[in-house]
Amino acid sequence: MSADIKVSGNDEELKYWKHLAEEYKEELERLQKESDEFMIESKQLEKEYECTIDQNERKIKELTISNNRAQNEVETLRIKLEMCYKDASNQQTEIDSLKNEKKQLLKRIVELEKCNDDLEQSKRILEGTMADFKQSLNTALEQNALLADEVDEKEGLQEKLKRAADEARDLKQELEIREKKSAPDNERFMNGFKSSTIDNRLKETETQTMPGKSKINRFNKAYKSLRSTFCRKKDV
Repeated sequence: MSADIKVSGNDEELKYWKHLAEEYKEELERLQKESDEFMIESKQLEKEYECTIDQNERKIKELTISNNRAQNEVETLRIKLEMCYKDASNQQTEIDSLKNEKKQLLKRIVELEKCNDDLEQSKRILEGTMADFKQSLNTALEQNALLADEVDEKEGLQEKLKRAADEARDLKQELEIREKKSAPDNERFMNGFKSSTIDNRLKETETQTMPGKSKINRFNKAYKSLRSTFCRKKDV
C-alpha cells in the first residue's frame, strides 16, 4: 500500500517538474523572441544613426565649403569696394567732361532740328514728285499691257495666216492634179480660178498682219470663202 503512494507522489512531482519546464521553455521562447526583436530594432536604429551621421557629416562639409566660399566672396567684395572708391574720383572727372559734351550736344540738337525741318520740306516736295511719277508709271504700265495684248493677238493672227497659206498651197496642188484629169473647158476654168480666186484670197489673207478683231473677222471670212469655193469646185 505504501509503495503505491510513493509511486503516486513521484508522478505528481514529475508532472510538476514537466509543467515547470514547460513554463520555463515558454518564458525562454518569449525572451528569445523579445531578444530577436530587440536585435532587429537595434540594427535598424544603428542604420538610422549611421545615415544621420553621414548626412550630418555631408552637411558639415557643405557648410564648410559655403563658409569658405562666403569668405572668398567677402574678400572679393572688399577688393571691389576699394576699386569702386578709386573709380569714383575718376568718374567725377568724366562727369565734368560729359557735362561739357552735353552742352555741345544740345547745341548740335538745335542745328539738327533746323536741318530736319528743311528735310521735311524737301520730303513733301519729293512726295509730290513721286506721286506724279507713280501716276505716269501706272499709265505707262497700262499702255504696255495693252501693247502686250496686241502683240499676242498679232502673233495668233500670224499663226492663222501661216496655216491658211499652207492650206492654200495644198489646195493649189490638189487643183493642179485635178486640172490634169479635167476636160479642156474645165481646165480653162481651173486656170482662171487659180489665177484669180485662190491668189486673190491668199494675197488678201497675207496682207492682214495688223492686230484687231475686224481684221480677224475679215481673215475668217476670206478663209471660209476660199474653202467654200474649193468645195463647190470639187463637187463639180
